[in-house]
Amino acid sequence: MKQKILLIEPGARHTLYPPVGLMHLAAVLRDEYDICIKDYSGEELREGEIKGDIEKINPFIVGIRVLTGPPISRAVIISKIAKNLGKIVVWGGPHPTILPEQTLKENYIDSVVIGEGEYTFKQLIKYYNGKKVKLEGIGIKTNGKIKITPASGHYIDLDKLPMPAWDLLDNVNKYFPDKIQNSVPISTTRGCTFKCGFCHNSNKNVKEYLGCYRIADPKRAIEEYRFIQNLIRNRIDILDVGEDLHLVSMDYIKKFCNEIKSGGLNIKWFTAARYQILSEEIIDLLADSGCIRILLGIESGSERIQKMNNKIVELEKAKKIARYLRKKGIFVINAYIFGHPTETAEELKQTIKFIKEIPADENLIQLYRPMPGTPYFQMCVEKGKLKVPDKLEGWSGFGVLGHDTNVSEIPDRILFSSFYRINAWQQTKYWFNQERFFLRNGMNEHFFRNIFNNRFTFKLKEFIDSKK
Repeated sequence: MKQKILLIEPGARHTLYPPVGLMHLAAVLRDEYDICIKDYSGEELREGEIKGDIEKINPFIVGIRVLTGPPISRAVIISKIAKNLGKIVVWGGPHPTILPEQTLKENYIDSVVIGEGEYTFKQLIKYYNGKKVKLEGIGIKTNGKIKITPASGHYIDLDKLPMPAWDLLDNVNKYFPDKIQNSVPISTTRGCTFKCGFCHNSNKNVKEYLGCYRIADPKRAIEEYRFIQNLIRNRIDILDVGEDLHLVSMDYIKKFCNEIKSGGLNIKWFTAARYQILSEEIIDLLADSGCIRILLGIESGSERIQKMNNKIVELEKAKKIARYLRKKGIFVINAYIFGHPTETAEELKQTIKFIKEIPADENLIQLYRPMPGTPYFQMCVEKGKLKVPDKLEGWSGFGVLGHDTNVSEIPDRILFSSFYRINAWQQTKYWFNQERFFLRNGMNEHFFRNIFNNRFTFKLKEFIDSKK
């Protein structure tokens, strides 16, 4: 009888999203262990239910994937319950990768996986079974002392991974609620070739323990789509392959687009890229192979901030590229950040100019929210703009899902009034553009659902929760 391992995704209260990383890990482990996956994303945590789930499964180890921000509070609740039931508790994911020592100071966490876990977590399970193994890419407590092991040299070949274990989810159909035009996230990459100042990919541990940027053969995306489609009741018509960065070179773009076209599946796809790599020739390839949405990071209109962030965007080129993308029927999302460290009110005006001049179907505007272990974060600490939490739960307000704050040189009144005023208008425009996008692509169920379940109602739910 195989030993049971429980993998848990704490998720966020109002966002249902499949635990892709855990499914890849489960696929590697399932030959040797009895793997169960519990996804609590999109639901309120109920301690009695969690306790019942763990008692019913009775696993040897409970592994929990944790992002910096609000998911930490949810992961702590789950961990304490598991520990009280006598289970070995292992954290993995972005937060323990960036801050392994502090994470291990909590008595309800026994060890952490740093970086990717397909090889290292398997070795850790053997260790807990009393086998003599060399631990790599692991943080662990032994006799009350914390030990961080060196990075593993066993970096994962994405093309050799088994299909992610969608079949181990309790109810796989809940992620695909519509009869047609469902989308599915497909992992095509690991890491990122760029190191933006605000992003976790610029963190030292992430670079060392995750390894170099890797991208899977385009054929794998098609194989994965077919595998998932055969498991579910409704139809998948859209691949979401954006991740941190998907389109990185002309050679790969040609291969990916040709694979999509030659697959004979008549599917559409979402992606992510940088303006500097796009041209009219590339956009033609994207449009002809069914790309209908693209995310492009601009972040700032200030040349100084762009250099500090390692992301240069030429205004005139971006305007030309964005117009051509929209002409070809591709939904354009431009991402911006207000309140970069050291940003001035004058530089904020330059960003607002970019927003007004570069065409987009959505301008995704966020306030900068500090991510630990990044160049931006260190800058904030050195300038006394934020206090570093001395305990794990203090990080719940950080990261991309964290609380609004101001670490810039822009006065609070100007930063926050500009953010809320411009965002209100931009989100209204986005809502109309999104509804047109749904109708244009035959996504009728999405169209009607979006009337009542959109960014505005999502923020209202978050606000109500914050007052409880």
